[in-house]
Amino acid sequence: MPGLALLFLIALALIVLIGSAVTVWTIVRPRRKTYALALARGLPTDPADLALSATEATFNLPGGHTSPSWIIAGKEPTAPAVLVLHGHGDARFGALRFAEQLAPYASHLVVFDWPAHGGCTAPWMTCGKREPDDAIAVLEGLPNEVRERPVVLFGYSLGGQIAIKTAGLYPDRFAGVIADGPYRHWDSPIRQRLRHHVAPAWLFMPLVAAVFHLTGLIKRFDRAAYAKQYPGPLLVMHGTADRVCPIDEGKQLADAAPRGTFVEISDGQHNRLYLQDPDAYHAALRSFFDTIRK
Repeated sequence: MPGLALLFLIALALIVLIGSAVTVWTIVRPRRKTYALALARGLPTDPADLALSATEATFNLPGGHTSPSWIIAGKEPTAPAVLVLHGHGDARFGALRFAEQLAPYASHLVVFDWPAHGGCTAPWMTCGKREPDDAIAVLEGLPNEVRERPVVLFGYSLGGQIAIKTAGLYPDRFAGVIADGPYRHWDSPIRQRLRHHVAPAWLFMPLVAAVFHLTGLIKRFDRAAYAKQYPGPLLVMHGTADRVCPIDEGKQLADAAPRGTFVEISDGQHNRLYLQDPDAYHAALRSFFDTIRK
């Protein structure tokens, strides 16, 4: 019996070690959404697929890395430009669907790939630790006619929390922020994903947290602190059926901001709000951009 118990403990330790390592790896090195993968999934692979006019660009990121992008012509020449920040495991291909929704309210839309995503040459992402500097690098690399316009940050999921942090760190650079399904705490979406895959979060999260603490990736992560630092308008949209990022955290982020607005989409799911209630989604966008332009 003691030998059997020892084998059980060794097996459990290996499960925890391997499961935690896989969890960390998939966070910092997600499967890249390439052109071929987007094509296979029936996603748009070019702005022209959505009747959007665009030019290709490549931005230089800190560390000597590059990120491919599109600078898309919006449908309102006098409106702000919008920098679109995509979610975890996505890429500029997935961001095109959001750019399509934003096009009626923007003069230009910029979509690019985060580190370790799409065609970006950077091999690792840092969960929002260094990505705000990447967003600023993209902003500064834009053509003058785009950069000189008021700029709105739009981010969904991971991109939403990075948008809030970026605006908090550089409040004078942005006319407004929109976060679609963001999260406040670093571990919230990880725990939700583990539950979705019927994996006990309590078993793996302590080791995952230890790795992230040791690497400094989650130091001062709370995004409500950055929302509080941003004086401009912040719109947070969240669905009641979001199983990835808790809706309560979206509301907390809006409440923390001096000019925060929270829009709840009934039965809305993660990254699908514009499909599930387009009327409410676009009403919120119109109201937000009307505020920016006053």
